[in-house]
Amino acid sequence: MRKENGRLWGKLHDGKFEVRSVTQSDLDEALDVLNSSFFLNESICIACEVNLPDNNEPRLELRELCRITAQDGVSLVVKEVETGRVVSVAFNKMQFKPSSGEDHFFLKFRKERVKTPQAMKLLDFVIEVDEAIDVFSMYKMDCFCELMYLATLPNHERLGLGRSLTQFTIQLTKELSLGKGLDDIDEKLRYRRPEAVTALWTSSFSQKVGKATDFKVLNSVSYSQFEYNGKRFDERISPLHKFCEHVIYKF
Repeated sequence: MRKENGRLWGKLHDGKFEVRSVTQSDLDEALDVLNSSFFLNESICIACEVNLPDNNEPRLELRELCRITAQDGVSLVVKEVETGRVVSVAFNKMQFKPSSGEDHFFLKFRKERVKTPQAMKLLDFVIEVDEAIDVFSMYKMDCFCELMYLATLPNHERLGLGRSLTQFTIQLTKELSLGKGLDDIDEKLRYRRPEAVTALWTSSFSQKVGKATDFKVLNSVSYSQFEYNGKRFDERISPLHKFCEHVIYKF
């Protein structure tokens, strides 16, 4: 990850916005987008009570998850050119098969860094849905890029920014699969060649993004199957969002 001046991937809306790689200088602002939107409005955050005003600690733990994830060098932001403000973000994670006896990234983070029941339950959900389909074995690959968190500030929604971040995540990952664009990537990951982009679409909105960008649905799980703190997920989540999709874009 660069200190500043992240790589320019494209311009949107007649140059009003730029898509750039996340840098150290704008990382905190990118994380703030999560506080203003994702942690408050995302389906699983709501189901696990991460969104409640008093539950700042689980939000801090998940923010740290994203801070660590950003060090891989594959996360992207949309910046408003006039103000220089970060208005949308895709926190992307390079996922690969762990060595024998080691935990994968989410499980390792949960065991070592998470103390609150809300963040634990959220990660338990992610781990359970991820592990229901062994993507590595199914596609005979050992590395992919996971579009982990996709978030846009409320006053910049409905501009297609999330869709653009998804498209540029695919482009970035394709470059890495060919051994290109490695300068911004964590040195320990530069030999990795991701062969796909995966995601968990947790709302009808992100599912529309997935359809528009040609992701394939691997699995779909109903929110009625999961429970936290005495309520099923679907009792807290808006009826607009009935299930989570595990999806893939394979090159």
